[in-house]
Amino acid sequence: MAKFIVRIELRNSKDADYDELHKKMTSNKFVRFSEIDCKLLWLPNAEYEITSTKSINDIASLAKSVAEKISPAPKVLVTEVSNLFQLGLDKY
Repeated sequence: MAKFIVRIELRNSKDADYDELHKKMTSNKFVRFSEIDCKLLWLPNAEYEITSTKSINDIASLAKSVAEKISPAPKVLVTEVSNLFQLGLDKY
């Protein structure tokens, strides 16, 4: 299983759009926190983590399809995590 970090930016969006995005992403097994150095920490807004056996392309397609339900042509960036370092993230 691999861990992925997903960043989504909705075009021409409002705060309520991101609230809806968070709900839809959560219902698709994406979470808004990460365990780093044995601590659960909130990820920055509109960033998500998912652990899956799926490919990076499949994760990107899933994230895009969820975001497209809220806003057309979302910007999606997916990174497969091999090591993660943080500065200033809030405790979950």
